[in-house]
Amino acid sequence: MNSKSEKNIKFKIQRFNPEKDKQYISTYTVPVRVGTTILDILLYVKDNLDGTLTFRHQCRMGQCGSCGVILNGKPMLACYTQVLHLGVDTIKIEPLTNLPVIKDLVVNFDSFFKKHAKIEPILIKAEDTFKKITEFIQIPSDLKKYWDKAICIKCSLCNASCPAEIDPKFLGPSSLTANYRFILDTRDDGNNKRLKNSSESIWLCTSCNSCTINCPKEIDCSTALTEQRSLIIEDGILFPKTVKEALDSAFKYYNPIRMPSRKRKDWSINLNIKDLSIVKETRVLYFVGCLSSYDDRNKEIAKCITKIFRKMEVDFATLGNDEWCCGDHILRLGEKGLFEMLAEHNVSMFKKYTFESIVTTSPHCYYTFVNDKPYTDLEMKVKHYSQFIAEALKKGKLKLNREIKKKVTYHDPCFLGKRSNIYDEPREILRAVPGLEFIEMERSRENSFCCGGGGGRVWTEEADPEKRPSVNRVREAIKLGVKIIATACPFCITTLEDAIKTIDCEDLIKVMDIAEIIAESIEYL
Repeated sequence: MNSKSEKNIKFKIQRFNPEKDKQYISTYTVPVRVGTTILDILLYVKDNLDGTLTFRHQCRMGQCGSCGVILNGKPMLACYTQVLHLGVDTIKIEPLTNLPVIKDLVVNFDSFFKKHAKIEPILIKAEDTFKKITEFIQIPSDLKKYWDKAICIKCSLCNASCPAEIDPKFLGPSSLTANYRFILDTRDDGNNKRLKNSSESIWLCTSCNSCTINCPKEIDCSTALTEQRSLIIEDGILFPKTVKEALDSAFKYYNPIRMPSRKRKDWSINLNIKDLSIVKETRVLYFVGCLSSYDDRNKEIAKCITKIFRKMEVDFATLGNDEWCCGDHILRLGEKGLFEMLAEHNVSMFKKYTFESIVTTSPHCYYTFVNDKPYTDLEMKVKHYSQFIAEALKKGKLKLNREIKKKVTYHDPCFLGKRSNIYDEPREILRAVPGLEFIEMERSRENSFCCGGGGGRVWTEEADPEKRPSVNRVREAIKLGVKIIATACPFCITTLEDAIKTIDCEDLIKVMDIAEIIAESIEYL
């Protein structure tokens, strides 16, 4: 720290004095040069400014995993993170979340390692096997199946970012990924036991992808959990009744809501919306999605989107009753065969008719169309409706002239943001609304907190209210003093509105889809 500094950076460090049970923030301005890490800063503060500052570190090479902290809302390793790479003048440093704080930035890992112990992170074999003088031989191709999941450094960054971790019974992404690592290990004989252990809590995972995004070793924890669910279902191991009901409904009715497929287009009665099975050709195929087709609350979103299309004079149509569930939630729940059935039907419809692009209501439909086979084989042009509207505003095809004088925050849907990297368009739309005061959530964009509805959990939620991510998220919004939580996903609408009702704050705040806000303010040019 004694060479020429690049600039002075302000650091706000969350402190905790266990003797006085007191939390407070200490602020320091520290000279920073190229290559300076967060750990360098902490050491500088302790050595030169405040010897009482307490933090944990060891190897300084990103191998021991002991120096994890929260930096401006994002879990990161202090030794790995260069200050200037963060690109900000003020950095808030906090202890890892979802673990009890011992002092300042030091957290207690006991609960984290107890969860690892539950999955038995050793080879499970019959006792007499270990009495034999022999090696457990494994060929390189078998090692390759699990090696990328065996490099976990137990830093708990994934657990710190996980919304399901607010429920203590959830084993957590780190433990469940380690469990899957042993399931893939050909030397291990404990698959049935491991799957039973994971089946008790793995359904709490929302597939938000936070664990994968924040892993310093780039382990794809989210996919590991999805694959584990698939094995649980394939092996017929006991899983929640709610999961079975959602899957049975998707098989029987082609939607997880247990609604007859013949009623799928009833939301559009008297709206004179073209059915592609009749017109055969259109510019935009509007893929409505399950909730927006059947759920009374979310039908309003579909109606608002069609109103916007008409103001823009867009030539659009739907598949009507020929539209089936996109299958995203079914795939994340692990039912690959059922997903393929649903997807193959939709693909056959896409091939049957002529259109230029697809616009979806749900980020989940968008994501699976763009990323999952067999949809990707068609190489379709797919947009989420927020992208479509943002582009129209930029080109002057929409004018927003009615004022909406409300304080509004935005909740990033995980499959739109973390999964698809669509962060700017929804914010551009909200900032274009006259009179609207936009206030960003503290946890936003890549660090946004999941609503708890992804990965099929919207169909299977059984957790106590205070252990639901949606309740946590609504409380965060209320603290901002906003009147509206805006979002762009029917599943987020459902979970957040349920949370508002659960904690009885309907007079304080409400949830609106961005399409509903735009529908109030549009005028065609």
